Amino acid sequence: MKKRMFYLSVICSLLFGCQPSQKPKEVVESPSISEGVVKENPVPYEIDDIQQIETPFESFSTVVEWLNDETVLYIMEASGKYEVHTFNVRSGESTLFYTSDTPIMTVEANSTYELFVIQTAPSFTEGHISVVDASGNLVTQWKFPDSQDLVYSWNPYTNKHIAVSSFHEDWTFEGYLLDVSTKEMTKKNFANPFVQWLGENKVGYINWDQDKPSLTAPLFAYDVLTDQTEQLMENVIMFTSLSNLVMTMTSNMESELVAQYNFLDTINFKNVHQFQAPLLSMYSNYVTPFYEYVSSSNLFYTFIPASGGTVEGLSDSFQFISFHVVEGEKEVLLEKLENKPIKFSPNGLFCLYGYQLEQLIFIPEKEMIDLVKYS
Repeated sequence: MKKRMFYLSVICSLLFGCQPSQKPKEVVESPSISEGVVKENPVPYEIDDIQQIETPFESFSTVVEWLNDETVLYIMEASGKYEVHTFNVRSGESTLFYTSDTPIMTVEANSTYELFVIQTAPSFTEGHISVVDASGNLVTQWKFPDSQDLVYSWNPYTNKHIAVSSFHEDWTFEGYLLDVSTKEMTKKNFANPFVQWLGENKVGYINWDQDKPSLTAPLFAYDVLTDQTEQLMENVIMFTSLSNLVMTMTSNMESELVAQYNFLDTINFKNVHQFQAPLLSMYSNYVTPFYEYVSSSNLFYTFIPASGGTVEGLSDSFQFISFHVVEGEKEVLLEKLENKPIKFSPNGLFCLYGYQLEQLIFIPEKEMIDLVKYS
């Protein structure tokens, strides 16, 4: 099942062009751009205080999400059951969070970490989305028959709506809007299955032309209430919503090997800050390094390759950097890393790293340790 989902993701990216590699979530009560920099409190612990998840290799699946500032959620398979467990990285305490009779594919919190989507796959042709609270209690759920895979996006402005795209066997898809409060599911005409929220009622998408493949395409907004669309930008490689900003990646006008990260105001789409980095390609697409945004500190994190060109042979040739979207300052945190998935704790002190999020970067000390220890 793990391999199947990996292949599905690769096929989707080839079919629909370069898509955001992750969906960074907003931390509640984050400061606005005009409020400036937040002063950090002294860190009350060190990297030596961090505990490890001790688990049998054959039972462990992956770390998937943060429950709160110090607790992660990870998936186990045992005796035909699929379980989500909690683990406090300071105390080492672990508890059972959720149990399923069918494989658990993903778990993702909304921006307040009060509700969590749990995606399960009872079969190769059916998908389920369940929503639970922070104690693992079921709030509501939806079934998607004739579904090979699901992609979804929490609305960080309402924290109760979810945009879902359900893929069929022929890779056509249907779009849906889920309302956690009313438990309603409404069909929506998404032009692209990979949408992200740009406001309470608007999602953004890149309008790739499937008949004329290209490396860039226009960025559009779609109103889920009125079904109206509008073009926001041209020649975009990828984009992501960052609370009160939108980040777009575009190619540099002077060099095809240089990517430009633009941080735009959501009201008038004017540039607030930007930085450049080497641009990578693979097959007929550009490669988007993994990224995350921590709005409580106004910091955008990503990987910067040593040089532009094709991705082959780069492996551990990336810098892990932060970029302050208010001050416009970039800092190199770690050198010689691979471009792998990352996921930050709500307070921005911890960063999960790896294809199973099995390692932990302690940001204040710029050090990394293994979070999972196989027994």
